[in-house]
Amino acid sequence: MGVRRIDDPQHPRGYREIRSNAEMRKLMDRKIVAQNGACRLCNGLFTNYDDIVPDHISPRGMGGAWRNDHPDNIQAVHWWCNGEKGSNRV
Repeated sequence: MGVRRIDDPQHPRGYREIRSNAEMRKLMDRKIVAQNGACRLCNGLFTNYDDIVPDHISPRGMGGAWRNDHPDNIQAVHWWCNGEKGSNRV
């Protein structure tokens, strides 16, 4: 599947992106490096790759009616930080 671009006139860019699991892993690897190996929510360093999950900055529950995996909307976080955040914007 890779990366699918979906036209969305409601979105400021005019489209959304949906990523396959493999593409999301590649994006997460880039995000971890860009974030200097630290969680964007707690600023704690990542010590185990299995603890890292993608977090949607603008989640579906906050008006983003459809999933958007665009790199500008994804950040790398600990799974427990993501659980505490829920569907809120930080």
